[in-house]
Amino acid sequence: MTAKPVLVAISCFALGMVLQGLLMLGGRFRRGDWGRAAGALAAWLLGLIPGKHELEYHLLTHVFYGLLLVAFVFIYLFRDRLLTRIGGRVLLAWNLLLVYVAVNGGWDSPLELLLLLLPTVPTVVNAFTDIDRNFGWKVFFQAWFSTILVVIAINGFDAGLFAVFEPEGGVRPALRSPFEMIAGGAAFLYIIANAWFVLALVPIPLARGQSWGSRMKQVHAHMALLARGYVWEPDDPLRSLAVLVGLPVALVAISYAGANVRAVVPFAIAMMPLAAGRVEPEPLVPDAESKPERAKRRRG
Repeated sequence: MTAKPVLVAISCFALGMVLQGLLMLGGRFRRGDWGRAAGALAAWLLGLIPGKHELEYHLLTHVFYGLLLVAFVFIYLFRDRLLTRIGGRVLLAWNLLLVYVAVNGGWDSPLELLLLLLPTVPTVVNAFTDIDRNFGWKVFFQAWFSTILVVIAINGFDAGLFAVFEPEGGVRPALRSPFEMIAGGAAFLYIIANAWFVLALVPIPLARGQSWGSRMKQVHAHMALLARGYVWEPDDPLRSLAVLVGLPVALVAISYAGANVRAVVPFAIAMMPLAAGRVEPEPLVPDAESKPERAKRRRG
């Protein structure tokens, strides 16, 4: 595997991550953002450090570790501005896509079908009702949306894009086009971000010695963040019915047309922030002025 094509492929993958980060931020930077972005990019250097018990150093593998660290640091530093804004019908559409991926992926065990059915039923019901006005349902549906993206990625993402980071073993992997690598890098960052939104709900201490009460405060704050990303939509049974019927028909038509749905998944995920919107970076709890303060201002 020659160096130049590999360098181009990795550069395109990294470029896709950068473009996705800009897209998720809406292309708008605020005071301190450039410093946080520089810190995230600098984390790449940590990935190049060899492990203590590493027998053989593979540069391309460590380059991937560095990009992974960049993604984690970026998501952590900008977590309050990366949440995708969704509604009931958007969630229904992605849920149907997950069902399609599951059917084509051979999900046939009772446990798999049960795990898929349990959140799908309230998602369909919600598309025709107003149960998502409740705070708990907002958190559930937003977390379910992030879970859908992660599961689709595991089942439908083209893992062959990562072959460029593997050490040479005598077999040269098929390099993808620059456009595929850019889309793959963009989808990669978006997938990791959504995985974090789900995993942050797990009430496991994140640091040694962290108390249960401290961790639960973090979980509750994260729940409030997720609730901000879910937008209640007025009932529109016809539109919901159109999604419920039209999308499966379209997916079946794509299959009969011979299209490679597996190759389409990274592009669909990569464009999700643009299609679904984003959360405005407002404080979770607005700083309301107290009555005495407002009274003083009136008197002044």
